[in-house]
Amino acid sequence: MSNSHEVDIHNADARAERQGETRRGDAVSPMKADTHSSADPAVETPVEGRQGFLGRPVLAVLVGGLLLVGVAWLVVHFAVP
Repeated sequence: MSNSHEVDIHNADARAERQGETRRGDAVSPMKADTHSSADPAVETPVEGRQGFLGRPVLAVLVGGLLLVGVAWLVVHFAVP
């Protein structure tokens, strides 16, 4: 059992090295879904484990949401006597 886990870690390290070789901003190749259980957990690289993208799109969504909350607050503030 520990031998297969060591192979998974070695494979994840190899994938991490390949992902580190790409230029910043290049697309990461799509990953296939694996079946994992608590007895056989997934071993992922930092890039594969990241949940989302960073940068301007995220900032735009956050600022847009803040502006919408401000508009809603103004509407409620002036509409309720």
